Amino acid sequence: MIAIAGLRSDGRRANEIRRLSCQMGVFDQEGCDGSAYLEQGQTKVMCFVRGPREPDRRAEALHNHCIIRCEFHAAPFSGTDRKKRRQGDRRSQEIAQGVRQTFEGAVMRELYPRTQIDIHLHLLQADGGTLCACLNAASLALVDAGVGMKDMVVACTAGFIEATPIMDLNYVEESSGGPCLPLAVMPKRNEVVLAQMDAKLPLDVFEAVLETARQACDQVHTVLSNELREHASKMLSCRLGI
Repeated sequence: MIAIAGLRSDGRRANEIRRLSCQMGVFDQEGCDGSAYLEQGQTKVMCFVRGPREPDRRAEALHNHCIIRCEFHAAPFSGTDRKKRRQGDRRSQEIAQGVRQTFEGAVMRELYPRTQIDIHLHLLQADGGTLCACLNAASLALVDAGVGMKDMVVACTAGFIEATPIMDLNYVEESSGGPCLPLAVMPKRNEVVLAQMDAKLPLDVFEAVLETARQACDQVHTVLSNELREHASKMLSCRLGI
């Protein structure tokens, strides 16, 4: 997996994330309040946000904060195995649940009582790090929708291959059987909002993987922050007619 020169199968070093590009406000249509498109390596995700709005079922409305709902759809051609996913399959449900729970902790829900916020995620291509790419896209789309958050959420994976901690695993690396830690943080608050790992690791190895994931999130934060500034500048220019 790691060559003698210290390079991985895709040419990156252990401490490099994949090429990350993103764009906010990519979908302008009635019923869509915010949107974002994100590419993390060859993993490509589109996110649409609706709300805050009146809940679909008034009986479910919460008097002190909003409801957050999330749906995840994978295109039939998105995976490397080209398997057709059903909307309700286990992996899709896990991703939707992970995104929903993460933003239940990040969104200032008390600002929007008796309302509902919908997050719709569409996976166009998968090459590892799907959950983290979805979290990053959703974070940008929520900001585009003007939803108040305690801090933006940034996410990336880290793993441990050939006794080396590596960041931002691709599909081949995720499929190698080694540990993979998806981590999501609110960087300004220095707060972890999601961490998942099934493998058992010695404490020193886990700490090394966790620190690698944190450093990867810092790199992701830099890219997403730049897009936020550029998007804000464009919006201001449009309003001023510049």
